[in-house]
Amino acid sequence: MDLINLNSFLKFGYFLDYENPNIKFDFSGIEKEKYKNIPGEELIGIGIKLWKNAIQEQFKTNKKHVVPLSGGLDSRAILAGLLEFTEAKNIYTYTFGSPDTYDYIIGNLVATKIGTNHSSFPLNQYIFTLQKEIKVSKRIDHQTFLFHHPPLEELDNKFANMIIWSGYIIDWVAGSHLPKQSCLNISDAVNYIHKKDTFVKSVELTNIKSVHLKHLFSTSFISPSILSYEEQIEASYHLKKYTAPHLLYKGFNYVLPVMNRDFFSFFLSLHQRYRKGCNLYKKMLLSNYQELFSLPTKTNLGLPLNASKIEINFNKIVNKGKKVTNKFYPIFTERNANYLDFNNGIREREDLKKVIYESVMDLKKRKIVDWIDIDNIWDEHIKRKVNHADALLVLASLEIHLKAGKIFESIQ
Repeated sequence: MDLINLNSFLKFGYFLDYENPNIKFDFSGIEKEKYKNIPGEELIGIGIKLWKNAIQEQFKTNKKHVVPLSGGLDSRAILAGLLEFTEAKNIYTYTFGSPDTYDYIIGNLVATKIGTNHSSFPLNQYIFTLQKEIKVSKRIDHQTFLFHHPPLEELDNKFANMIIWSGYIIDWVAGSHLPKQSCLNISDAVNYIHKKDTFVKSVELTNIKSVHLKHLFSTSFISPSILSYEEQIEASYHLKKYTAPHLLYKGFNYVLPVMNRDFFSFFLSLHQRYRKGCNLYKKMLLSNYQELFSLPTKTNLGLPLNASKIEINFNKIVNKGKKVTNKFYPIFTERNANYLDFNNGIREREDLKKVIYESVMDLKKRKIVDWIDIDNIWDEHIKRKVNHADALLVLASLEIHLKAGKIFESIQ
């Protein structure tokens, strides 16, 4: 880690110089002409068949299977696929997060309805410590920001030697992150990803010009007629260097249905109208797994997948109103939040506050980010002047990675 890559962590929450040997994307199977004239209904059938094949390919009858269940679509799609090969009582599931959020509520609801062997891990009862975060750092290659993880020690005890089915980037392949309009050139695509990937928005932590960070987003490009420039950059960086280490912890036996070549290539071969908003993917799930997807989803703000646009838009308006109110009077739970409410948690939870504060103060002593006014960031956050949770999480994570063995090589 040199100064430029140190700045990439301060900007994006992950190091751009990281090489992930475990994730390789094969775009050679993309054929844009293959499905060009096939009707949507027929494409749904093809997609379902390929999804079932992706599950069957990695299903082993003599193993115990685990599905981390959230409120989203992908983990439920995996559960639905597994139920075609075994009974619910043979599947282990778990949900973690804040008890009042969609991920936690809906994940538990789905498990209860289906009857899996389920475990719940409420993060309001989890105690953060420096030693725990150092262990997590080692299990993610010191690569991304911390504090967004399940209780790994409990997962180790419950699910050691089991197969864990991860929904890693299924939504991305299906089209959840497509821009409204694809970029026409590499420069615009880099600018788009640079802005999209920025994690710390409350304050500028870097001390180098953006152009130096943008130069790090370099890859071997294929024709944008096959895959858009922004998707190619995102695959080479965000998906490999952030998403993978952030979700796939060392020490577990993961299987990734999305890496089935036929399923992967099928979705990336489709016209964008079938991928935008995961259009075809959602229709697949509704047509083949109607019972499971008639339950609430986080995707539709607590409504089933087949909810009307009027219902969804109404929930969006209600949620937006709650967000505005919470800026002045923090009385509503952010149900759509991931993991924890770090904004208030850093102020109010003694365990989180202690680990974050001691870590950022230790980082200050190292004098490797001495252009950052850490004291001011901390004071503004604690006094509720500014929500600096993003900056504090990244700064604390940087210090913990250094304590865990990440090497910083200063280049003057």
